[in-house]
Order: sequence, then structure tokens, then C-alpha cells
Amino acid sequence: MKKKRNSRWIGTTCCLAAAGIAAISLTLTALSNVDHNMQAEFMIATDLHYLSPKLTDHGSFFTSLIENADGKTMAYSEEVTEAFVDTVIEKKPEALILTGDLTFNGAKKSHKDLAKKLKRVTKAGIQVLVLSGNHDLNSTVGASFKGDGYQPVEGVTREEFEEIYKDFGFDGACSRDNASSSYVWEMKPGLKLLMLDVNGGGKQGTVSDETLSWLEEQLKKAKKEHAKVLSFSHQNLLAHSMYTNGYVISNSERVLNLYEKYQVSVHFSGHLHIQHIEEQERFTEIATSALSVAPTQYGKVIITGNSLKYSTNSVDVSHWAADKGITDENLLHFDTYAENYLADNSYRQARAALKDMEDDEMAETMARYHAVQNTGYYAGVQAKGQKALLEAWKNSGTFLGIYLSSFCDKAWENQNHKVILL
Repeated sequence: MKKKRNSRWIGTTCCLAAAGIAAISLTLTALSNVDHNMQAEFMIATDLHYLSPKLTDHGSFFTSLIENADGKTMAYSEEVTEAFVDTVIEKKPEALILTGDLTFNGAKKSHKDLAKKLKRVTKAGIQVLVLSGNHDLNSTVGASFKGDGYQPVEGVTREEFEEIYKDFGFDGACSRDNASSSYVWEMKPGLKLLMLDVNGGGKQGTVSDETLSWLEEQLKKAKKEHAKVLSFSHQNLLAHSMYTNGYVISNSERVLNLYEKYQVSVHFSGHLHIQHIEEQERFTEIATSALSVAPTQYGKVIITGNSLKYSTNSVDVSHWAADKGITDENLLHFDTYAENYLADNSYRQARAALKDMEDDEMAETMARYHAVQNTGYYAGVQAKGQKALLEAWKNSGTFLGIYLSSFCDKAWENQNHKVILL
């Protein structure tokens, strides 16, 4: 709080007095725009990896591709996305924020079809804000999958991305960066959402000097207006466990220095596919897990005054499918399907890593241990496990041994809840 001005200063000159009154008036005007009993609510999701159903016939090539990938429930991309959109409309938050990797492989058709779904959300009176992810722009792997093969399809440039999603943050932003797809959205007086893009301008995963200059300009303006700022990006600002190279923004320290200077204390990201919260001094980054991976979670944020409460929920695909009269058993029991799908993927990776192990029974036990631990890690909940099996993995000389040690070696809190003072 500023100290009161010395009374002797007031009478020195009329000019100085007038200037002082003007300054006080400006301060009072700025403060009058801030709701100290602020109430705000939004939902956040990331890594949808949506694939238009018109780009796959679920043939042998596509099936093999996704079963040997990273546990994303791509066979039901359309259904998960539809269930999520209906959930958002039902919950009716003030805003929905999507922090990148909106599409599976950057196909223009997927972007356009997703935008049509998001239009339903805005028609329900919910503002949608999007960012691009590393899978969304200038794709060289966009494809249409048919039978035992695929055909390349058209991707999108940054400019095309902004045009397709113009109604979802770009039009109506209070400021847009010329060097990237970054923008600022004023959710309400006294609350600004800073959407930081590191995929649409310059080197992917890096904030350019031009964007850093724009960023500081926006933070200065917010400080002058006494507005709270919440920050968002696809890639991460902090290292979460062993996830660094390719995950953390390459010059994140420069961004973090600005956030410290202008007292930005909360950042939301994705990209990891795991549910994880990392803290560094008074700064917190919340990485929401991928909507396309078990347990198909989204985040919910409620702001009351100076308190921010974050929690997660899973999309109830099973309930949605039953309401639609769908008879596919995987959809009717989707939580179980998605968890088993990720666990099976983790198990296969572990068996492959231990293929040369002579004790097959031990290899089987270790593989099942990895599946349980990894599935819990993705969900942000630490699974109980036998210490002897972790030691066996540490001594295996494999990457998975290092990976498991990074999050099984110490006790950690459930990553699905957080309360932060802004």
C-alpha cells in the first residue's frame, strides 16, 4: 500500500496539486473497475487430438497405428468430443478454454469439424478460447486413413487456424500479438486471460523477442488497471518430473521473470497428457491431463475474490452414450475401457522393454506393475506398489526404470485439486 502523501507537499504549487488530484482520480477509476468480490468460473481442457470421422474408416492401418501409440482413445475421438461438448453446455461455465493439440494430426478437416462443435458451445452463451498445440499447425503428417493405408490431407497455417477459430478468442480479444497467435481476453473487469502461443510464430516451443515485448506491454497494462492475470499455454513453463526437452518452453525463464515482476502467480498448460501440478516459490503451473487419454479429464476453475480453486472431472461418456441409445459396450462402460486401454498400452511397452529378461515370470510381474503405476500417474493419483518391483525396474537398465523412479520414488499428493491465493 502506498504511504499517504506528506501534507506539506499539497500546498507547494497549484500544478503539483492538480497533478496529485489527477493521479488519485486515475487510481480510483482503475480500482472502481475491479470487483474485489469477484466471482468467475471456467472449464479447461487440453489435448483433445480430435480426428474428424470423415478421415478414418477404422481400418487395419488406423487400428494398428493407434494401438501402438500412447494410449489415446482415438477409436472414439468423435464420441468423446461430442460427450465433452454436451457436458460443457450442460454445466454452462462462463468460458471454456482449450490449450492446444486440438487435433490428432493437424488436418484442416478436423479443425473445421471441431470448430462447428465449438460453435454450439458459443451459441449456448459460453465463450470459447483456444490455443494451438504442436500437433495443430503446418502439419506434414495430416492424413485420411482407409483400409490398410492412408492418404496425405491438407493442414492449416497459423493464419488459417486463426480464421477457422476466429470466434473462439481471436475476434474480440482486447489485444493480439502480431508475431504469434497470442492474445489477451478480458473475461470480466479486473480479470484478464493471457493466451500465450508458442506454436504459431517463429521457432516452435519458444517465445520470440517480439512476443516477449508484447507480453510485457500487456502485463504493464494489467498492473496499471489493477487486473488479475491468469496465463495459459500449450507447452509448459516449469519442468514436471522428468518431462523437460520438448515439453518446457525453451526460454521459459524469460517468461517466468516477467511473471514474477508483474505478480502473475498461476499458469495453465497441457502437452504432458498427465495430470500434474508443479510449484516454484510463489508460482503454480497446472497441467491438465489429455481429454483423449484415460481418465478423459477436464479442469474446473472457480475464482472467489482472491481465491482460485481448481479441480478435475471425467467426461461421463457412458451416461452420454446411454442417453443417445448407443449399444457399443466400450462406450457404455467407457471409464473401464479407457483405463484398460491405457494400461494395456503401458503393459505392452513394459514387456517390450524387458524382452531380453531371462525370468519371464518376473518380467510379467514388472510389466503389470508398470501398467498400474503409469495409469495412476496419468490420472494424477499415486498408485500403491511394491518397493521390490520398483527396485527391480531401477536395476533393469531401461528407460522405463528411470521413468518409474521419477514419480514412484517419493510420496506425492493427489494432483486433481488445488487452492491458490491470487
